Amino acid sequence: MPTQTHLTKRATRLSKIALALMLIASLFQVQPAFAELVEVTGRAKIVNGDIDKAREDAISQALNYASLKAGVNFSSEQSIDQGRLTQDVFQIQRMGSANNVELMSEIISQNTITVVLQLALSEQEPNAQCKSQSLKAAIMLPQSYLQERAQLRYGQLANFEQQITEKLGKTINSQSRYSFARIHADEKIDNTNQLVNFRGYRIPTWLGEITESQYVLQPEIIDISTGPAQNGFLGLTEDYPIRQFMIKLTLYHGISGEVVWTETFATSTEWEFEKQETVSPASQRFWRSSYGQAISEIFQTSVLNLDKQLNCRPLLGQIIARQGDRIIINLGRKNGVKMGDKFQVVLQKNIPDRLNTMRPIASKSRANIVIDQVSEDSATAIFNGIDGADNIQVNDIAIKN
Repeated sequence: MPTQTHLTKRATRLSKIALALMLIASLFQVQPAFAELVEVTGRAKIVNGDIDKAREDAISQALNYASLKAGVNFSSEQSIDQGRLTQDVFQIQRMGSANNVELMSEIISQNTITVVLQLALSEQEPNAQCKSQSLKAAIMLPQSYLQERAQLRYGQLANFEQQITEKLGKTINSQSRYSFARIHADEKIDNTNQLVNFRGYRIPTWLGEITESQYVLQPEIIDISTGPAQNGFLGLTEDYPIRQFMIKLTLYHGISGEVVWTETFATSTEWEFEKQETVSPASQRFWRSSYGQAISEIFQTSVLNLDKQLNCRPLLGQIIARQGDRIIINLGRKNGVKMGDKFQVVLQKNIPDRLNTMRPIASKSRANIVIDQVSEDSATAIFNGIDGADNIQVNDIAIKN
């Protein structure tokens, strides 16, 4: 028999979900003629028989998927004190256009709840502050760095850092509009400080060159600790313990080596495995659990934030070979380059600063190139007029006109 407290919590959760859906519907006004109906699905595990909490998680996941399609950012911030939920705040931010958000169906099967939402979507208004990036940047993604390796003992999480890198890279490749990942999950950088400067040479520049990438994204896992499990009714049962996941993402420019963007993401949820169980982070069972799904949602949010940074930044390619009036640049079909594209060449040279660290500087040239051959990772071009091409060298920069 449900207690009054349980009924109150249930009513509060349902009212928050209803309010969130109504707010989304009221925030975005679109013309029906330009609307596109899209259905998104969310799933969540039912833990300890709490269907209301599972429904909330499933709707939250579905709205996260909607954000990837329409730019509607929906999130649920939860504060947990000694395993108890003390605060649950929904946040909605306008990043796109959506209207008429409806809960179409709900199915409960084998301790899993599945919900289907329907949204009417329209194209987002162009950002007046910048020109939208038409090319995709290649991002070198090394193995995630884990601060506290002792935290792997709970669950015996072998190869956890590699699997986190793989999952983040796959999320970037499937969701990002302005980048794709070159996944190097087995390439480990022991000290993230080495990325900034090592003996006067910027490691991101070197990594960018050998992997033909425009950026380097370093994931740093800060916390995966697990709190003690809470006793249930009369101490006869024990609830699942709460496990944290906090990750810091730092994006480095492949030419200058400088930090372009850094942000920390955190979540926590039930650890649905036995205390002494060995858990494989490569298994579907791990990624279908509440903990795996929470990490997946973190990565979806991080890709949205990454795209915000890359959208307004011009993609800088580099000349990697030259012979006569023909050159090769490190941008290709994967980056969105097509035959006939025109690029402006910018001269680059490195000068030492007061600490003898090489700093790149650029100067505009009169040379333009036209792409006449394209492969997956590079493109061949000829100069559009030989005027101003004499000073063009390997490592000079190419920017699409």
